[in-house]
Amino acid sequence: MVHWNGATVKNLFKKSGNQGRSDSAFLKKIYRKLLGRDTDPEGKKYYLRFLEQGRSRIDVVLDIIESEEFKNKTARENLHHLYLPSIRNEKPDQYKQGQDFLENSPIWVFQVRDDSDFDWLEEKIIQNGYYEKPGVWNFEINEDTKILSDLTSQFDPECVLDLGCANGTVMKCLHDAGIQSDGIEISRLYSSKAFPEIKENIIIADILDVDLEKKYDFILGLDIFEHLNPNKLSLYIQKIFKLLTKSGHLFCNIPAFGKDEVFGEIFPIYIKEWKKDLKKNNLFHTIHTDDYGYPKNGHLINAGSGWWVNQFQAQGFRREKDTEKNLHSKYDKAMEKISTARKSYYLFSKNPKKASTLK
Repeated sequence: MVHWNGATVKNLFKKSGNQGRSDSAFLKKIYRKLLGRDTDPEGKKYYLRFLEQGRSRIDVVLDIIESEEFKNKTARENLHHLYLPSIRNEKPDQYKQGQDFLENSPIWVFQVRDDSDFDWLEEKIIQNGYYEKPGVWNFEINEDTKILSDLTSQFDPECVLDLGCANGTVMKCLHDAGIQSDGIEISRLYSSKAFPEIKENIIIADILDVDLEKKYDFILGLDIFEHLNPNKLSLYIQKIFKLLTKSGHLFCNIPAFGKDEVFGEIFPIYIKEWKKDLKKNNLFHTIHTDDYGYPKNGHLINAGSGWWVNQFQAQGFRREKDTEKNLHSKYDKAMEKISTARKSYYLFSKNPKKASTLK
């Protein structure tokens, strides 16, 4: 675990080579180093003004490491693995030191040789309770959950299903807006932190193991599909298709790499082996892992946008691109203030004859 004192900050500052950079370039580099993401417009504006007022770049670094976002990120990266065994030594010939060519920094990668490797990784994630450890999800209602609740309400749904609902932050917002919702969550730890108003509406299970009697006119899949085993992805999508009403919608937030015809490029390619898979519209077979051998952030699936769209369309879904564009025009500015990653989403329907409309 890194102890952030004055010497550590100065050392980071020197290693980042920030002396010759413009303020904008400096902020981009420090955001990547400390927060693992690009600068958002509001944050960039704030720190540029911060520097214009005579504060130093070291002051910027100190301010960022005191932020809640940085503290949460540090907790996820450090506390999480106090409870997890390393799995790298179980398949040492498939792990190697790769390179993040955007950051010019070393990373661990796992080379998938055949489909059974995805089964093995999933088994290790479940066996070692990856999602039952501290520091995975955020329990608090924030601007992000409020935006997603408001977006959902635009479709005037009677009942919403939230896949991978964690402790139900979005469900709580929907409840406060008078919208009924159910949730499915695999982690007992996080569902145990559910809000009292919606706790009884959360089912603790894998969606493939649940028999739900009713259908839903809006299903949310927020940061969930990339965690699934690609060998079972078609089964999950088929199950979701059956749970949706004829006029219903599926909203998916997925970290899709490369360019998309609607939302552009949110997640650029940063591992060279991915370029070939992206060009062929294939599932990526080189997986970025943490130091302990688990897929980074638990992501078993990494792929380009075209690959993801094909998976849903193959099971009967239709992408509602025009409605997506309307949603982007309405919510992009708000999402950018929180995280540009949220803009990587899709809206699907199962009715090929009726176009989607917002209320």
